[in-house]
Amino acid sequence: MFLLVISLPMIQFYLQDTKSSNGTFINNQRLCKGGEESSPREAYSGDHIQFGVDVMENNRRGEKITHGCIIATITLFHPDGREAKNIYTDGNFTNTVTPGFTIQSQELYQLAQYLQEALHREKMLEQKFSTLQQLLNNTQESSEDGWQALIDEDRLLSRLEVLENQLHTYSKNHSEDALRQEVVTLQEEKLQYETTAKESLRRVLQEKLEAVRKLSDLERSLHNTEEECTHLKDMCEKSQEELQQLAEKYQDQLKEVSNIQGQLQDAENSHLEEREKFDKEKTDLMEKIEDLMKEESILSAKMEALQSDNDIAREEIASLKEKLESMKEPNNHEKDLDEKTDDDETEDKNTDEKKLFNSDTSVIVKSKIIPTSLKDLDPEESENKLKELHYEIEKYKAKMEVSETRLKESGDKVEQLQKDLEIAQLDTRQYVAKISSLEEKLKLSDLHMNQMMENTMSDLKSAVIDDVQLKESHKQADGSNTLIKSLQDRVVSLESELVNMQTTDKADMTVVASSFDQTLSNHLDDSDLTDSGLEDDDNLKELLREARQLQKRAEGELTKCKEQLKKAETTTKEVKQQILDLRDQLLEEQSHTKTNQEDLVLTKKNLEQEKSKHKDTRKELEEAKRTLSETQQSAKQNHNESEQLKNKVRHLQERLDLDRKERSRESHHARLTHSDSHPGSHTSPNVKHRADFAALKDECASLRKRIQAIEAEMKMSRKENLQLSSEYNKLQESYKQLEALKQKLETKEAVWRSNMTDSQKETDLAKQELCEAHEEIASLKSQCETYSVKNGELKSEIANMAEEYKQLSDRSKVLSFCSSIPLLMLLFAVLVALYPTLAQITGTTP
Repeated sequence: MFLLVISLPMIQFYLQDTKSSNGTFINNQRLCKGGEESSPREAYSGDHIQFGVDVMENNRRGEKITHGCIIATITLFHPDGREAKNIYTDGNFTNTVTPGFTIQSQELYQLAQYLQEALHREKMLEQKFSTLQQLLNNTQESSEDGWQALIDEDRLLSRLEVLENQLHTYSKNHSEDALRQEVVTLQEEKLQYETTAKESLRRVLQEKLEAVRKLSDLERSLHNTEEECTHLKDMCEKSQEELQQLAEKYQDQLKEVSNIQGQLQDAENSHLEEREKFDKEKTDLMEKIEDLMKEESILSAKMEALQSDNDIAREEIASLKEKLESMKEPNNHEKDLDEKTDDDETEDKNTDEKKLFNSDTSVIVKSKIIPTSLKDLDPEESENKLKELHYEIEKYKAKMEVSETRLKESGDKVEQLQKDLEIAQLDTRQYVAKISSLEEKLKLSDLHMNQMMENTMSDLKSAVIDDVQLKESHKQADGSNTLIKSLQDRVVSLESELVNMQTTDKADMTVVASSFDQTLSNHLDDSDLTDSGLEDDDNLKELLREARQLQKRAEGELTKCKEQLKKAETTTKEVKQQILDLRDQLLEEQSHTKTNQEDLVLTKKNLEQEKSKHKDTRKELEEAKRTLSETQQSAKQNHNESEQLKNKVRHLQERLDLDRKERSRESHHARLTHSDSHPGSHTSPNVKHRADFAALKDECASLRKRIQAIEAEMKMSRKENLQLSSEYNKLQESYKQLEALKQKLETKEAVWRSNMTDSQKETDLAKQELCEAHEEIASLKSQCETYSVKNGELKSEIANMAEEYKQLSDRSKVLSFCSSIPLLMLLFAVLVALYPTLAQITGTTP
């Protein structure tokens, strides 16, 4: 039983479970235990409510019957017609995807629930079997007692009847004939009694055999159920062990993945640092290249100035040569020498220019101070600068190559780490595949859905084929209808012609024959009329017979067409039902996705709660560790103090023993030596020793009390240590459980998201198939409407035929009744004639 409570001030809806046996669930969460009354829980629009649980029972025939539960999604409305708030459409519930492959904690919980239900069913079956065995034993005992009582009663009754018969026979004096008759009757009764006894024994044996057979069947079924239960237990244990192993392996893989991810992050960080360094060096080099380009432009301008100076010098040299030619011959030798020197200088300048023009313009060099005046530049200095530039360019090229090699090495390292990550992910996928193979038993609903979709597609295809066949059959029916109509027209025309033939004279027979020949030539090519009226009648009768046969054939074809139409209607109905089933399945899938989303939201809430609990437990663990360390330190101090005190007590006891021995010796010696001379000196040391002894006794007593107190404190500290250690172990276990729950909840969301995408794809496919099915249904409906019109026409024709058949059957009944009247008269006469003889035989004559 359940109760819906509505609170009016805020208009909130609450659901309460009032001591239901199988429980009520909101979003797959049970409100209370079985047989208990739950507190009212708030319900929202869009929640999924489940009343009860699927229950499996065995029928008397041995068949399994499932009593399904009620599952519904509620939409709540306010009194003004507005829909109540739906918390699942708010923006506060955002779904975050966690990376990695995880096990669904909800599916594990469902597995645990299924196992609990199986154990509960097993217990119920055992109880039922025990009760059945008790019932069988009781029924056997009661049946045996009943049969024995019945047999005793039958024996007593038979004995009484025999005794009464004997008394009756002894009380009467009968003749021999009467005695013989009585003997015969007694023998017959004896035979009847024996036959009845045999039959009763046979029935008893049959019932016994049936009971034994039922018992053997029950025992066999019990044995089979026990074997199934043991097999299920073994399978559950194996699956649990495999799940634990897989979870451990999965955790190891997650640790490896986290380590590899850390290495990858370190490598990426180092790679980014190297890239930044390389970018910085690149920018520096580009700046230096720009500076060198500027210096090169300045040098080229200077080279052009030098070239202009060289041209001017050559012109001056040419003018000097002309002047020197006019000079005297003795100076020719000197002029030749001057020309040679000038040629050498010009060659050197040309070589310098070529070197400067052939030098690489894109060289990277350091910025240097260049003289601005053209007179200060020499060719030797320019050559030195060019050499330095080449040297520095080679240096920077070497640095670039080194940086490129470093970049390649870092890229290779990153690729290796990525490969390691992919390998680890493949291993995790393998483990997840193993887990999914264990969880395939829970995904039978998806397989059932796919099978249903395939069945509907095949049914739709078969419906299309049936539609084609129906179209052909309807074409045949239309052809048969046209045939029937033509034949009916022929029959009507022939009957009218027969009437005309009978009424008209013999003189007009020739005209009618000619007209009849024309009509028959239009309809039937095989009919030939003779001139005589009798031959025409015979031919017309034969034509009527043929027309009736054709009409019968057409009626048979009509019946076939009607059957095909009925089949088509049934197929269309089946297709409609399948489409409705598909819609229901789609709605169920949508509800399932909604429940999954709700479960995701709940898991997020649980995650946050578990995180808060995790923090609290950590704080408690740290406090417990502190208290443990403090108690251990105090216990150690107490233990050390107790050992020191025990050592002191031992030393004091030894000193007391030694003092006692010395006192005894001194007292004995004093008594022997100074008994007469020094009595006062003897008493004074005794008094001192007694005082010391009393002081030592007091110290020992105080030390013993202190030791006892320390021992009591030690015991209390030990107890506290034990309690704290047990609490510490419990907290560690709870911490481990919380960590496991945290991992499960974190890994659950990714699987739900993947399942959501798969379910969305399946729903899209189902929607497409539904659209196609709707189109096909529309076409089938149009065809059905046309066929229904034709069916109406055929039904009207069949009704006319049925009325004619009823008239004929009424006539036949009247004729049969009229024919039976003379037979009844004959029977009555025979009875009247035989009456006196029957009266004599029966002895009823007056």
